[in-house]
Amino acid sequence: MRFPKTALSAVALTCALTLSTTACSSGDDSDSSNAVASVENCDQRVSVSAPIERAIAVNQPAVELLLSLGLQDRMVGYAQSDDGVLPHLEAARGEVKPFDTEFPSFESVLEREPDFVYATFDYAFTSEGIADREKFGEMGVATYQSPSECGGQDADRERMWTLDDLYSEVSDIATLFQVPEKGEELTESLRSRANAATSNLNADDVTLGWWYASTKTPYFAGCCGAPGLMTTALGAKNAFADSKQYWPEVSWESVLDRDPTVLILADLDRGDDGDSAAAKIEFLESDPVASRLTAVKNKRYIILNGTTMDPSIRNVAGTEEVAAGLRRLGVVK
Repeated sequence: MRFPKTALSAVALTCALTLSTTACSSGDDSDSSNAVASVENCDQRVSVSAPIERAIAVNQPAVELLLSLGLQDRMVGYAQSDDGVLPHLEAARGEVKPFDTEFPSFESVLEREPDFVYATFDYAFTSEGIADREKFGEMGVATYQSPSECGGQDADRERMWTLDDLYSEVSDIATLFQVPEKGEELTESLRSRANAATSNLNADDVTLGWWYASTKTPYFAGCCGAPGLMTTALGAKNAFADSKQYWPEVSWESVLDRDPTVLILADLDRGDDGDSAAAKIEFLESDPVASRLTAVKNKRYIILNGTTMDPSIRNVAGTEEVAAGLRRLGVVK
């Protein structure tokens, strides 16, 4: 059931004040008895009782996945940072009305009359972001959270994220939108590219250090996020694979102790300390500790756009870029 646009704000306010799910909800995500499609997601059952026609995507990876499945005509909005999308998706994105901020207000989202909200980052489904999933459920709006973010970025991970998990997310979204063939086609394309990039790479003896941001106490990738996914796909080792956090803060002494073969540098445009790849390299080659790293002495750097280090379909392109970089640097046979 969709609420009339003229009455939506009043209904939302009534729901927020009364907390009455019976008065405000058109359905429960856990009730799959009348569902046309249903999947398990972050310990919740997500069910839709009619074809999704008014979806909203929050955060760049979610936006790009929906556009990659050709679903722009079934989107009523997207919210992301200032970053663009993959070049071949720009035209499709232009068909969808954006929000003016990455995390719009709950009320402004409801004004678009969504029947489905898909977000990558856990923060989106918090009171500080947009609203929690239960609040959307009270309004009869189904939600999907990227499985890579179940529990949030600060939670310890029980296992590593893999390309198969990425493909499963593609399948989930394709299932909910009832476009399984498009999901299979996208998955096969991604799988073929990843396999081609890593074939005969022989990176067993290569250790990668994934530096995201900050120079004083740098954020290096732990075991289980997107860098871990790409490292596993490459058959290499992650310098901080023993950390269960996505991005633990470490010391340069600990980086030196592990002395990775190659440094993967995130190129960010935020303007903060050590964000850009150029700023990272300048620091590495001037700092008394970092400059002692083997990778720095040999200028073994591979630069990736920062968004490629978030779990998304871009991880396949990241795998391709790192594989090509390892070959270019001569650290694989």
